[in-house]
Amino acid sequence: MDRLTSRQRLRRTLAGEPVDRIAISLYEFDGHYESWIHRFPEYQALLDYAAGKTDRLFSWAPASATPTLFYGQVEPDTVRVEAWVEGTSRFRRSRIRTPRGELTSLSRTDEGVHTGWQIEHPCKDEKDAERVLSLPFIPWRPPADNFFAVEARLGDTGLAMGDIPDALCCTVELFGFARFLTLYLDNPDLVIRLMDFFQERLEAYLEHLLVSGAVTIYRICGPEYATPPYLPPSAFRRLVFDYDRRLVEILHRHGGRARLHSHGRIGRVLDQIAALGIDAIDPLEPPPDGDATLDEVRSALGSRMVLVGNVEERLLEIGSAAEIEAAVRSAVEAGARGGPFILCPTAMPLTTPLSEKVQGNIRHYIDCGLKYGGA
Repeated sequence: MDRLTSRQRLRRTLAGEPVDRIAISLYEFDGHYESWIHRFPEYQALLDYAAGKTDRLFSWAPASATPTLFYGQVEPDTVRVEAWVEGTSRFRRSRIRTPRGELTSLSRTDEGVHTGWQIEHPCKDEKDAERVLSLPFIPWRPPADNFFAVEARLGDTGLAMGDIPDALCCTVELFGFARFLTLYLDNPDLVIRLMDFFQERLEAYLEHLLVSGAVTIYRICGPEYATPPYLPPSAFRRLVFDYDRRLVEILHRHGGRARLHSHGRIGRVLDQIAALGIDAIDPLEPPPDGDATLDEVRSALGSRMVLVGNVEERLLEIGSAAEIEAAVRSAVEAGARGGPFILCPTAMPLTTPLSEKVQGNIRHYIDCGLKYGGA
């Protein structure tokens, strides 16, 4: 087969068609970290090294100046934010005005770690949940112009990929995971009301983007919150299957594709995942963090499912060159056996500065992907 461009390789992989080699992903390096990654020379050097070797599924989201909350449009004074710095930490206090009273939350980011911590979630109890439910729904219809700009900028190097939470993800983030689990056990009907609240908004938002022409693969996040050992498979059906299936149907109706993102132990819900009708799934952690091998996932999900994974991020942080090579070889051999496969870490490093060891491990991951992936 002639050499394919990354765009061609990804499109053919997602369609289950033959490719010249497996696609190799740097996951969050492509789009997720765009707000900061180019400011740090060691990260930029890795992007330069990856150019022409990896295949970019570039995370995209619409840009909009419209005030929004919970995937709906709100009045400008609905959310007020105070920000301050203490030492090397930056704090943000948000105050949300609702018809039934105020909600507050507090987040923190630390210098050199490009992620955040939710110290205080907006919902502390059932009364706060009712405040969320009291918010009127004004559909958010952001322009999709930057989708076409991202696609043009990527050119032959990859594809733009949409990102959307599911209703479970949005509901969990109101409370934090521990408090959510308690609420679901104590008052499942309230959880369902909240999920219905979010589902209406998410469906309208997704439909709008697709009608606007942003037709591509979308990563759906959130199902992991309803997997064992936290909740039984029956909860996965109630909290994930009945909701995410509708997102998948919307995507397919408009010619898009669905990639389910679910960390952790998915072995006991693989039958439900198969019935969702998704096109791809990540990150498929190997045991013991996960509970299903790539062979088991392939057997359960079939020959047309695109498997995306499953090199664990911690190997990039602390693994030896030999361990990384073994993990890449195992992933490629099992993942590409019997169906389409994209080599991908389960996450990517996000600290600055980035150590020489981690930089070398990421380069070695790329080299091993090319070595074993048929390049």
